[in-house]
Amino acid sequence: MRKIALLAAALALSGCAALHTIENVYTYASTATVQPQTIIVAANAFDAAEATATQWLLYCRAHQGACAKETRRTVIRAVRSGRAARNQLETYLSQSIPAPGAIYNTLVVAINQLNASNLRSQ
Repeated sequence: MRKIALLAAALALSGCAALHTIENVYTYASTATVQPQTIIVAANAFDAAEATATQWLLYCRAHQGACAKETRRTVIRAVRSGRAARNQLETYLSQSIPAPGAIYNTLVVAINQLNASNLRSQ
């Protein structure tokens, strides 16, 4: 009986350690910041990808049926989310202070989605 109580106590303590680890990961992820120099690079990369995507969308509009609908939707979503993230990051950039990592990650995801879209006609 005593062994069962010790085992239960050990399991309870190991659960606390796992919870503590999860709390540490959350704290790190929610407080991570990105330096202004890194923001500049990501914003410029997005601007280039956005310009290409915008021209591709104009081509698709001029040539109805030449581009896949799902690809157009993906590109439009990526451009919109990337613009929102870039605009938020620019406020931190203008003040020369580090920005939250979550906003930066949103911009990076938008860049990756645009790069993966394989913009071409059908």
